[in-house]
Amino acid sequence: MNRPAVVIPVIIIVNACIWGFIMIMSSHTLSGTGAYQQIQNILAAGAASSLVVVGGGLGGLAKMMKSKE
Repeated sequence: MNRPAVVIPVIIIVNACIWGFIMIMSSHTLSGTGAYQQIQNILAAGAASSLVVVGGGLGGLAKMMKSKE
């Protein structure tokens, strides 16, 4: 898995799966309530994981491309 043509789509799909899970968990938590306080931590965790996945994946890809030169 050291080709950019494979790594970039995998990063995008994993990031989309994380946000899909966050949306499902948020809707489950909010069913029947109106409280934002309950989902605030879920959304923050989703944003942090998305940043780690996309930032780490693209950073690793850039490092890999640099080492090939």
